[in-house]
Amino acid sequence: MSDSIRRREFLGTAARTAAAGSVVGRALSAAAGEAEAPATQPAAEDKLIWRNKQPTMTYARLGRTNFMVSRMIFGAGGVYSQGGSTRLLEMAIERGMNYLDTGRPYAKSEQTLAPIAKKHRDKLWICSKAGDLGWPGMKVKRSEDAKAARMYTEQLDDSLKALGTDCIDCYMVQGVQHDWVVTMDALYEAFEKAKKAGKVRSFGLATHTGVATICRLAAKTGRYDVVMLAINPNSADELKPTLDAMHKADMGIVSMKNVGPIRGRPQAFDEKYGDMFAGQKLSPYQRAYAYMLFRVGVHAFNTHAPTITILEENIKVPTLKLSKAELARLERRVLAEARGACRHCGACSQACPKGIRVADMLRSHSYLHNYRDPNAARELYESLGPDHADLCAGCRTCVAACPESIDHPAVISSLRVTLARDRTGGTPAA
Repeated sequence: MSDSIRRREFLGTAARTAAAGSVVGRALSAAAGEAEAPATQPAAEDKLIWRNKQPTMTYARLGRTNFMVSRMIFGAGGVYSQGGSTRLLEMAIERGMNYLDTGRPYAKSEQTLAPIAKKHRDKLWICSKAGDLGWPGMKVKRSEDAKAARMYTEQLDDSLKALGTDCIDCYMVQGVQHDWVVTMDALYEAFEKAKKAGKVRSFGLATHTGVATICRLAAKTGRYDVVMLAINPNSADELKPTLDAMHKADMGIVSMKNVGPIRGRPQAFDEKYGDMFAGQKLSPYQRAYAYMLFRVGVHAFNTHAPTITILEENIKVPTLKLSKAELARLERRVLAEARGACRHCGACSQACPKGIRVADMLRSHSYLHNYRDPNAARELYESLGPDHADLCAGCRTCVAACPESIDHPAVISSLRVTLARDRTGGTPAA
């Protein structure tokens, strides 16, 4: 079967999965031709949970949570990394955004956001995450179930306190990359206990590495209400069976790391594809987000919006009015722009003989160049430990293992130059 036929079948399936109620279908049809909001099992209108519904946003049913999620959500780690400006979040709420994403690993993000979360509690679905059960670091071993459960519970309590709320809508495990974490009974029991106590409503996980394996297993367990996965146009076709399994399990699906190319000059395709979108000039970021919403079948995309300019750019995407012809051209252009992007398979880290967390290096590079947030890039880079990049011997074992043949040693070298600090003055190393 040809790649083009597989892709057409995939896109057709994504458009058909659905029907979260007629209101969602109408909202999306107006925004993007005949595309429909992805959801597997319809819900009666009186069962849907609406918060902060605004005409400047479109919404989709977030799987079995029945929450009508804004199709752009706010990744609040970027707020903290830019000095704690909460005006960005206020602007997003004013425009109809209703899902706030934060977590324990994001330094003081929860504390910074607490006043906004309290002020707009009735408008927001708050999602936070427990760290150290995946990323950052890994502080439990396969047999340490009781310890993992305790860490999840303790961090949930810390998050509740930091956010100043009695209940978090969804509490995830951050950065899961091991199958045994996904299936850990004690971890799920800790969630169930917290849910009965009224501390949390939904269970979820976020994953950046080994995405296909982790997400398929999460769907199989039937335990996870919402999953946030790293996916971009270059990896979407490969992840079709995974997305199908998640939709079948009626899980909420939020995409992150949607813009993935480890290269520049997206404008190189301007001559080939010319003007499109009825004269609208879309950035490569807007094109990638639109592809995820209208072609791949996710309920919402997580935007890293550390500046007003980027927020204004991204928040326009859910309400873009695109014809079927424009959507077809969008697909061709976005796939060309994304060619060579990381597939988040984790093969590079698994292959490294020095134990370098190559996949995290790529993420740091992405924050720096694709998400235009040098502070987040530096924070992730430094979390890997002092001189971690210096371990790279340039053996290129990672390149050989990579399905896209990304030049990982070059990426690591550039990060070493750009982000490493010297030992005396805290300035970038030469």
